[in-house]
Amino acid sequence: MSDENPVAILFSAKVKADRLRFETAPENSVVFTGDAAEDSTSGSTRTNLPDEVEENVTYRDVEVHYAIEAKLPPAADS
Repeated sequence: MSDENPVAILFSAKVKADRLRFETAPENSVVFTGDAAEDSTSGSTRTNLPDEVEENVTYRDVEVHYAIEAKLPPAADS
């Protein structure tokens, strides 16, 4: 049996855009609360879009694939 915690929730989204422009650069974060294990994670892969976007810059042929994995904590020994 694997030592890794099982994934309880997996959310995945993929978006594409011909053009994308930000008037204000967004701030974002993901916080896992409740019973989520410490190795829960999130992240994205991007095409033609930097990790930190610039305001008033038009990005073209953009693709973002984003995923969140919330994992269960290890079971307590009985």
